[in-house]
Amino acid sequence: MSLAVITASCFHVKAQVLFTYGGKPVSQQEFMASFNKNNTDTSNRLKALENYRDLYIRFRLKVQAAHDLKMDTLPNQKADLKGFEEQIRLVYMLDQSTLDSLVTTTHERSLKELSVKHLFIAFNNLKLSSTEDKNYTITEKALARKKAASIKASLLTGEDFEKLVIANSDDPQVSRTRGYLGYITAFSLPHAFENAIYALKDWAVSDPIETANGIHFFQRMNTRAAHGKTTIAQVLIAKPEDATAEEMREKKLLADSIHALATAGVSFDSLVLQFSNDMSSAQKGGIIEDIQVGKFDPLFEELVMRLKKDGEIAPVLLTDLGFHIIKRMSNQPIEQSLSNAAPGLKELILQDERKSIAADAFIKKNIGKHGLTATMANKEAYIAKRLEQFNPAYATQIKDFKDGNLLFEIMDKKVWGKASTDLEGLKKFHAGRSAQYTWKQSVFAVTVTAQNIQAAMAIREAFEKERSVEQIKKMYSEVSFVDSGRYEAGELLGVGAENAKAGFVTPIYTNNSDESASFIIVVNVFKDSSTKTFEEARGTVINDYQQYLEDGWMASLKKKYPVVLNTQTWKNLAAGMH
Repeated sequence: MSLAVITASCFHVKAQVLFTYGGKPVSQQEFMASFNKNNTDTSNRLKALENYRDLYIRFRLKVQAAHDLKMDTLPNQKADLKGFEEQIRLVYMLDQSTLDSLVTTTHERSLKELSVKHLFIAFNNLKLSSTEDKNYTITEKALARKKAASIKASLLTGEDFEKLVIANSDDPQVSRTRGYLGYITAFSLPHAFENAIYALKDWAVSDPIETANGIHFFQRMNTRAAHGKTTIAQVLIAKPEDATAEEMREKKLLADSIHALATAGVSFDSLVLQFSNDMSSAQKGGIIEDIQVGKFDPLFEELVMRLKKDGEIAPVLLTDLGFHIIKRMSNQPIEQSLSNAAPGLKELILQDERKSIAADAFIKKNIGKHGLTATMANKEAYIAKRLEQFNPAYATQIKDFKDGNLLFEIMDKKVWGKASTDLEGLKKFHAGRSAQYTWKQSVFAVTVTAQNIQAAMAIREAFEKERSVEQIKKMYSEVSFVDSGRYEAGELLGVGAENAKAGFVTPIYTNNSDESASFIIVVNVFKDSSTKTFEEARGTVINDYQQYLEDGWMASLKKKYPVVLNTQTWKNLAAGMH
């Protein structure tokens, strides 16, 4: 075995102890849970298990050393732990099977889009927005309920829903919309409304749904496959408030002219910059991302959904905002696979009211456990204070966080911080091993990093014409960063041994994160393999010095906390890997 530990053929304990360190036991179950969570090598699990054993022992020794130094009492450690607990606590107070069921149901709904009509009866019989929150009298509520009962009775006799909407709805927009909400999908409406609508068949009307503001009826009209999310660019010609007929005619003529230019091939970006009144999108080329049903004006959504090809331009559309000239840029289809969609849907559910269903299920399943009773007033608060008892997975997550944070703290103290600040020690370390730090095939090279690909192309073309690095620095300093130095050819992207020759210029490479672009110019080639100075080798020396410090520290930890491996348990565990 490569492991520098004392071995024992058996442990006279009931649990399956894999090893002890300083007398502290680590079970096979704990070790395997960590291995299965962190191992990425599926080709040779036995070899991976052997490697991980050594890593895990080193990890446990370091964390124990941090505990002995009482690093877990440091203010930053306490603050980090408190913040992490607050961040994850609510997730672990949800019933996972219920949460999984919500994800499945939501995914099924997200594959469909439903067109909907809506009838709203306000508790105070005024044309109020349904988002207003008021305290209503018993009489007002009774009148609203009586009206709802009458509407329901009319529906049972077959009366047309739209006629009932026009005659009875307190929605202030009903004269314009006739109750039409457009298409919806999962998360478009409050969960109670969504449940009611998706439970209907096409053209059926829901039972009355009472909320804080009034009573709602919904009619499911039509079902279609989901369009997904569409990104567009738009020019908006805003409609003036209280616009006259003449003003609207002028705005329409302008919108039509812009549309004609766009369809003729004039740059849409330039049209946006010149004409668009939508300040939120104009600075981004008119781009509006992730358009899906239930988020925008129904007419706007419908027009966007009718665009079938990227680059297609829609007819001019008039909404309450003004005249829209819309160009489709891209479409992201709805994710059909539940396994692929599940992580994103779970995040949305955790931000939505429907997570309370999983929270209630968690409470219900734990009644009678750890002192929780059905009559207790604030069950959530009681569980939150004892969550490690109610949910072992939470306890494991907290322990993993504590250990990981302590590992970082002590590694910084014993290894990383010391290696980066101990200049005298670094120089001494380099001097004692200078033969290790020699130049492989090396070149003197200039690296050019430009703001974008266009600037990089211009600079590269200028160099190939003039062959002057100084000219590049002088002319392009405002749009690029130019650096130079001695490098090993193998370390330079696009160079390598085969291109280590004076005058070679690499292709241009782009960085997708910031759109910068760079290339390298080889000025000359060094023929010798001389020893690197401390400054030339500094980065490598720091890495090697860190390993030197860690190895010495680990040797002392193994003396302080002797490791004893249960050889029989290990053999049994390893045998299961074949």
